[in-house]
Amino acid sequence: MLLDGIKVIELGQFIFVPYCATHLADFGAEIIKIENPAGGDPMRFVQRQSHLPDVGINYYFDQNNRGKKSLALDVNQAKGQEIVRKLVQRGDIFMTNFQVETLKRMRLDYETLSKVNPRLIYALGTGYGTRGPDRNRGGFDFGVWARTGLMASLGEPGTPQVQCQPGFGDHVAAMNLFAAIGLALYHRERTGEGQLVHVSLYGSLLDAGSSSLQAALATDHEVAQKDRLASPNPLCNSYVTKDGKWLMISSKQPDRNWHDFCAALGLETLENDPRFKDTASRANHCRELISILDSTFARLTMSDVEQRLKGRNVHWSPSLTYGQVAKDPQVWENNYVAEVTHPQFGPFKTWTNSLEFSRTPFQVRSGTAELGQHNEEILLGLGYTWEDIGRLKDGKVIV
Repeated sequence: MLLDGIKVIELGQFIFVPYCATHLADFGAEIIKIENPAGGDPMRFVQRQSHLPDVGINYYFDQNNRGKKSLALDVNQAKGQEIVRKLVQRGDIFMTNFQVETLKRMRLDYETLSKVNPRLIYALGTGYGTRGPDRNRGGFDFGVWARTGLMASLGEPGTPQVQCQPGFGDHVAAMNLFAAIGLALYHRERTGEGQLVHVSLYGSLLDAGSSSLQAALATDHEVAQKDRLASPNPLCNSYVTKDGKWLMISSKQPDRNWHDFCAALGLETLENDPRFKDTASRANHCRELISILDSTFARLTMSDVEQRLKGRNVHWSPSLTYGQVAKDPQVWENNYVAEVTHPQFGPFKTWTNSLEFSRTPFQVRSGTAELGQHNEEILLGLGYTWEDIGRLKDGKVIV
């Protein structure tokens, strides 16, 4: 596989860095996940605190941690830190989203570990970046989402602001970190040099909403919430059908699509109506046109809409629930989802990723390890004896 032979030490928790490491595992890297012996990664239990259904399978943790080896190690103890440095000496990538000051205190910061292994790629994930007044502030994506402008810009004017779904920002940031690691590996291949790569939740979510941010930067104006009844492009707007289902028309070249759109919906009389003849006219009379389209879609079921727009030069999509997405053939045909064997529950469906390589495809190789499952295997591989392991257990360095 693409990353065969690459050894990764993950000192991560929750979603951001662990999700990135999972993608590295899918492409063949060996991941050693270091967890607190007193319970492990907090994500092993956080599902109980969310709105997601609890069915006895910790699928939330599994999605972000499949394909790894678990080392339950107390990194607050000197002997635990020594074990991490030994792993780093033989490793290629060290990944963490612990706070920088904590890493310095434990002598697991970049300056220390790069001396242990100059070829090391040190991948750091933070909440708000490594500079600025909030550089030492931790962050979860719910809070960071609010600070980026995304929360204030979504939803209809006068309605409560929209919260993000669990892990939204973490997953965006994880893929940014995945890309950064890949580029650092390429640089090391050419030069032999390791380096520090850093991605923040804040920067990643700013990147996700950067079109609106760019508008604010360029014009010094606020980007307001969108009023769908006053959308300047009615062919880029949401509508509800007779059976209460929402859809999104997403035409960014409405003049090219206007003829087919009118013909498909039986609105031929509108095509040459002076109020709606071109993009500028439709913008000037957007409320009138949206009112007509609201009435039109209200007479059609979603099935009717699908039949009418099929094969037409109109970009659109139904608004699906996550339950419907889970059954969408487009998801399955593109291998975005895989079925793995869960050690307790048998066949288990899991999201994989959307990256596609023609010669070096990813592979979901195993599920999620139990806490400390690979302690002895990892330590014996570092040269520790069974007697050493016994003493580490007695000292509560490992479990």
